[in-house]
Amino acid sequence: MSLIDYYGPQGWGSQSPPLRQRQHVATSLVTTVLSGRPEQPAAVLDVGCGDGTFLAHLASTVTGRDIRWIGVDYSEHQLARAAELPFEFHRCDLGEGIPLPDTSVDLVHAGEVIEHLYDPDRLLEECRRVLRPGGHLVLTTPNLQAWYNRALFLAGVQPIFYETSTRSTEVGAGALRRLKTDTMPVGHLRLFNRTALLDLLRREGFDPVTLRGAGFHGIPSAMAWLDAAMCRRPSLASILVVLAVKR
Repeated sequence: MSLIDYYGPQGWGSQSPPLRQRQHVATSLVTTVLSGRPEQPAAVLDVGCGDGTFLAHLASTVTGRDIRWIGVDYSEHQLARAAELPFEFHRCDLGEGIPLPDTSVDLVHAGEVIEHLYDPDRLLEECRRVLRPGGHLVLTTPNLQAWYNRALFLAGVQPIFYETSTRSTEVGAGALRRLKTDTMPVGHLRLFNRTALLDLLRREGFDPVTLRGAGFHGIPSAMAWLDAAMCRRPSLASILVVLAVKR
């Protein structure tokens, strides 16, 4: 069975959204790591790079360093858009691996990728393989136990981010169905809470260093203040952002 390209021209791939809060949080972690040894060249890999927008953002943020910027993605549509950028891109199925040599990069960013994969262990295994000793991983993913999901679960409503249909987001939405009209699935297969994500990282040879929370852009504006407040406790935040080091 071929993989569904949710980010192709008929799906979310036609959009060019602004940078999300999770990406700003990830940027702060990436810049902190890369500022540690400014005199040395480095290689940064963006796993699930899409059209390369975030790589371009990082390159414009981290200046004065000799950095090799690399992106990998499954979507041919997204990579065709990324081809205009002066970076190195590769198409790959992450279930089969990352097409880079062992210990060839210093930092890996995997933003909103792990929840889309049948085999998340394989992703982390591959990230660890391509990282040099002491290399860093910055990973973001939706939080299954976000503050509102805890309430929705008790109300018998399917948690946000967790999809049970490949065709409709209204399945299981209950009273939230009206908010799902004209939306499409994004292809989430695995969701993590704080404990599960940190456990998996440790199991695959990473030591978590920092865990932060980030807000979700889809929260109604009237509740955005509450979502922002919950970011202070990552276990309740909409998005989990973790910095980990290769053991």
